[in-house]
Amino acid sequence: MQHATKDSYPLILARSFAVIALFAVPLSTAGVNIAATLFAVCALLSPEVWRNWRSLFTDRVSAAALLLAAVLTLSLAWTTADRVHALDFLMKYRKLIYLPLLVLTFRDCRTTAWTTAAKWALFSALTFLLLLSCSNYFGWTSIGPWHSNTDPIRRAWVFKDHIAAGIMMALLFYLALNFAKHARARAAKMALYAVALLAIVNVLLMMQGRTGQIIAILFILIYVVTYFTSLRGVKPWVRWGSGVVLVAIAGGLVYAALHSHGSRLAETNDEISAYETSNKNTSMGVRIVFYRRSLELLAERPIIGHGVGTVQYEFDAYARNNTGAAAATAGNPHNEFLLMGIQLGAVGIALFVFLLVQIGRTAIELSEPARTIVFAYLFAFTIGCFANSLLLNFTEGNLFIFLIGIFLSCRKGTPAQA
Repeated sequence: MQHATKDSYPLILARSFAVIALFAVPLSTAGVNIAATLFAVCALLSPEVWRNWRSLFTDRVSAAALLLAAVLTLSLAWTTADRVHALDFLMKYRKLIYLPLLVLTFRDCRTTAWTTAAKWALFSALTFLLLLSCSNYFGWTSIGPWHSNTDPIRRAWVFKDHIAAGIMMALLFYLALNFAKHARARAAKMALYAVALLAIVNVLLMMQGRTGQIIAILFILIYVVTYFTSLRGVKPWVRWGSGVVLVAIAGGLVYAALHSHGSRLAETNDEISAYETSNKNTSMGVRIVFYRRSLELLAERPIIGHGVGTVQYEFDAYARNNTGAAAATAGNPHNEFLLMGIQLGAVGIALFVFLLVQIGRTAIELSEPARTIVFAYLFAFTIGCFANSLLLNFTEGNLFIFLIGIFLSCRKGTPAQA
């Protein structure tokens, strides 16, 4: 790359390992751990990172991430959980430290070469995962530790479960549509539209992850609205003709997701009814139980919470001597906002929302396509956090950190790649 002779070798290696970590997120847990560790080591050896350390306190995203990580660490002083368990749980949030380190590492990029590499690394990894998922679903292959030929729900799984993979396929769908819109070559445009179509079919009909399905449907609505907005000034018959085709395709896919046999999205009402009438241990029933417990725990300590890692201990106490869904327990309530509330009270929820808002504010300043990439996953991540603890989760959390950390460097005015 053009600026390789000007940047130190540790900085170049740090940026390289960050891109590799982003590429590995959809495919390999071990790959992410290795690449992320090497990124951190090389970043800390880079003189450029130490030269700019004061910007940690002036960059709003870095400051928000460090503040949330600091309060989580301080909550060890009042946690009601076992100290060893609390420390282990805290380590799952260590990815927050990577965010300011990524901002420092990519801070003075002189070209968009690194973000271009990151863009296609992520897109290629997601597309590869999509192809393997479809191949597994049709029985052509049996690849991946999460795949099962006997369990119909896991037929399309590869390296990740339906929640993580569903969210990533929804993201791939939206990115492929956006990239296709700006592609110049006709062949590239058609290939990207094909990826988008395959991705939306995968997430709505194959993967069976409700979170991913909801996000995908919202992405469809966003795309339809922006599509009609972009056709202002076009001949009416072209606008309405293409619009009818687009709405018909989108509506058909959404209808199939809501009504097809075995669709978990279609089973939502049945699961809630089964829980309410017979305390049946269903996925939606357990979530309702967890959310009610979380609100009760939040009411007990509304300001600073129960401390990091306390959910398992508190949920076990609630589940004791109960049956069915009421006996369910877990280490998190499947909602990142409630998880922060239990651990850190209103302070934790405010800090988490503050982090999301600061990322959004900074993303406005980005040039394309970085702005679309950041906003797309920020939207998916925020929606997903209402039904899952995504910052805590390995795959979704690391994708959030490395995607945001790398692409936030693409501010307007960054020189283009030579």
